Amino acid sequence: MPSADHLDAAANAYRQARMAIAAYRLTEARQRLDEARWQLGRAPEADGFELGLRISLTGSWLTFDDRGLSAAHEEIETVLSKAVAAGREDIRALAHLQAGVLEARAGNFEDALGQLRSAARFSSALTREDRVRLLLNKGTIGSRTGALAEAAEDLGSAAELGRETPAYRFMALHNLGFVQYLRGDLPGALGAMAEADALEIDVDRSVARHDRARVLLEAGLIEEAAELFEMAAHGLRLAGLAEEWAEARLDQARCAALAGRIQDAVRLAEEVIHDAAVRGEDTRAQEARTVRLEALLLGPGDPAAGLAAQAADLAADARAAERPWLADRASALELIAAARSPNAVPDPQVASCLRRMRSSPYLATRVLAILAQLSTATDPSSRGRLLRAAAADTAAVRAGMASLDLRTAVAIHLAPVVRVDLERAAQGGGWEALLATERWRAALGAVPSVVPATDASVAALFSDLRRHHEELRTADPVRAVELRTILGGVERALRELHWGHRARQEVGKPGRLTRASLGTASVLSYFWSKDTLHLVHVEPGSPARLLRLGKRAEISLAVEQTIADASAAGHAPPGALVAAVLSSLHASLESLDGLLLPRELGAGALVIVPSGELARLPWGMLPRLQERAVTLSRSVGTFTTGAVRLAGAPRVAVVAGPGLAQAAAECAAVAGSWVDAHTIEAEPVAVKAALASCDVVHIAAHGQHREDSPLFSSLWLHGGKLFAHELEHVGIRASLVVLSACGAGRGRLRPGDEALGLTSSLLAMGVRAVVAPLTDVPDALAARTMGRLHSRLAEGQDGAEALAAASDGLLERSFAWFGSSWRAGTKD
Repeated sequence: MPSADHLDAAANAYRQARMAIAAYRLTEARQRLDEARWQLGRAPEADGFELGLRISLTGSWLTFDDRGLSAAHEEIETVLSKAVAAGREDIRALAHLQAGVLEARAGNFEDALGQLRSAARFSSALTREDRVRLLLNKGTIGSRTGALAEAAEDLGSAAELGRETPAYRFMALHNLGFVQYLRGDLPGALGAMAEADALEIDVDRSVARHDRARVLLEAGLIEEAAELFEMAAHGLRLAGLAEEWAEARLDQARCAALAGRIQDAVRLAEEVIHDAAVRGEDTRAQEARTVRLEALLLGPGDPAAGLAAQAADLAADARAAERPWLADRASALELIAAARSPNAVPDPQVASCLRRMRSSPYLATRVLAILAQLSTATDPSSRGRLLRAAAADTAAVRAGMASLDLRTAVAIHLAPVVRVDLERAAQGGGWEALLATERWRAALGAVPSVVPATDASVAALFSDLRRHHEELRTADPVRAVELRTILGGVERALRELHWGHRARQEVGKPGRLTRASLGTASVLSYFWSKDTLHLVHVEPGSPARLLRLGKRAEISLAVEQTIADASAAGHAPPGALVAAVLSSLHASLESLDGLLLPRELGAGALVIVPSGELARLPWGMLPRLQERAVTLSRSVGTFTTGAVRLAGAPRVAVVAGPGLAQAAAECAAVAGSWVDAHTIEAEPVAVKAALASCDVVHIAAHGQHREDSPLFSSLWLHGGKLFAHELEHVGIRASLVVLSACGAGRGRLRPGDEALGLTSSLLAMGVRAVVAPLTDVPDALAARTMGRLHSRLAEGQDGAEALAAASDGLLERSFAWFGSSWRAGTKD
């Protein structure tokens, strides 16, 4: 074969090797590089000089996986010296580029960025494809060091230059999406990632899944992130990408720790520690030990002794390895651990570490720094400033999110700070404890949704969702399995579209709660601290009292039993069975009454702010509350600022859904209570229009609460289901919505006492008061109660008082008044 043919064959094999590496097919890449070397060895050395250097640089990627960073650097240095001697600036740029990429794979991001900046000095000598590679890697690595503006510019340029190379364009767009998220532009992030995912290219998506999972983790969507992390780690392991696998595994450990699965987090971190020891990668082992330490130290419960010394050693090792970001994190953990150990002396360098962490683009890192500062802040003013900073930081992040799904999820990052603050509050007085709980409930309170009106693509997805749900009702088992898979895909698409919507809302400071603002209402505000339930009890004219009620295990069991008994009573047929169920229910309620309510309880209106699983309890059924006007509110501040007093008669819409024998009669009674009430068609479009134009909307329909996906909780109407997620697109005017629908008051709890479901969604979207049952109520009882309720509301009676008076039986007391007080005006 002529020399030229050998050179052509070598060049072709080299190109195939590069393509295989881009697709993470490393076995194939090794084979193609071996072929390239063999062919090149049969051509004159002078003719194959450049190609030989390029093959060596590409081979260093595989050397790194086989023998580690030092061995790969030796190969790169050999190439670099030859390039300098030959005056080849293009090869010098490529050598620095490869060195930077491998430093990043080892976790040395500052060193990596330095190498890539060196490469950029010679970039004008590179081909278009190599310039794309340089920009892509420089932007991606720059994002890990905090150089976000530089990173976004590099990645945007790479995406433009790479239009003719889809694999590189895919990576540039996806990484640009991650950088945009770090800059606070979640819609931009998800838009870029979606554009990348839409490219039809043959590439392993494991790295892309990892990046997307990191975005979801930072957004607090830990279940979705955990699933993607597992998929990414599995794919990276199969592809032979050891360092990328380790990084994904550590992010998976962080995700488990954030979810409170401490043992899982420790196991995952130790898996990486073992792997790093085998490969001789000390820097990766340092990071893994830090992740393990963070899980042990920040998780629920009391941490083990000796963690401060471990953190100090990790900080020293990270500084010696010139990894400042890791040293900062270990130093923060050292400070937190030292505060719990009277004999530990924190490193004096910690203060400057925390200042750097407070400017991090990651909310989780900023919160960790505040947590460390709190651990040593002794005077109230310093603690107050830090707590306000944490609350304001989280509120600012939430204010940029239009999606209710995201706004409720991000609260998980604040959980350790909230826990520390409430532990301190539990040792103080009643009013101080109330202010502490209100601080976090205000910071994590829902900002009214501003998702744009439904566009054609979103409307089509909701239409598909309704159609498939209708088909599912009568589908055979085989088709039902297919439909559930289809429905899951549609729901995921809708959630992701909602995540991408921007909100540009001003973050206002919550008003200070005062005793005068409570008026004549009594307040029962609950919170958990160290698995003990605490109650702040405020009666008009009396000091606030802080009561310690009981342990979580006992109270949670009693709540579960009560809910189960109440649900069973709502479905039990007349006879001996219902008598037995009611007997059990009465016993459960008596027990909870003693566990949850103070001995001395005033006789006026009552505002209850539940916490955790208490939000699922039908409070009105408790013996001492069965004749009380009770409002369940997310916070005392929400109750006091959300009150509605209409100046005139309200505009009322009434909706009767299918499948309820009493719905028509119930709605006729409701409509008859008001002047000029409108009975509208039970179609999703009509109901959404009513919510946007009326003051009061009453819906009698079957309801379904989705514990697995609460924003797809729904009401069954004649035109199919109306989903909670759908309501985010409605500019809701209604100040009162009554849901005479089974399970409509239920919600799935997220960290920070964030609940998601039909009722909580309506309140988050600006509705001031919602009436809904927390357990199933027999249709006849519901119809009678609703008729009485609206009759009293139309007479101008306060809402919670009207509901209490209308609910004269035990099961009817499952209906709860949520939100704030509400009173209708009357028509002259």
